[in-house]
Amino acid sequence: MIFLDSWIFLEYFLRGEKANLAEKVIDNVIRKDRAVTSATALLEVKYRIAKKFGLERAEEAAVTIQNISNLSILPVTVDIAKLAATLRMKYYTPENQLSFIDTIHLATAVLTNCNRFLTGDKDFIAAEEIKVEII
Repeated sequence: MIFLDSWIFLEYFLRGEKANLAEKVIDNVIRKDRAVTSATALLEVKYRIAKKFGLERAEEAAVTIQNISNLSILPVTVDIAKLAATLRMKYYTPENQLSFIDTIHLATAVLTNCNRFLTGDKDFIAAEEIKVEII
């Protein structure tokens, strides 16, 4: 199982430099891969898209994510929150500024036994708990 960081969705919906790669990742999830993301990814996506394109388009993006077959969107549990705090203490440095939401994503991936964490965010590269793939 793979974890999809919010970066994947943002790159796709905001048509960033690597939008085509993000689209391939999402297509693979639709067709065959099982994937997980955190509900906080929806928060990030909806907020960022609303800021750039308005609430209607942001809601459409959120619904699109919710309808991806083979994608489980998980809530933040007590165990996820506790591990995220530990990971934030472990990995937050002036050079590597993992946000609280980033560490929630990392904790969710670890606690759901994902074997890969897909992102475009280089701040995750130091993570030892899971194989991080920067696309």
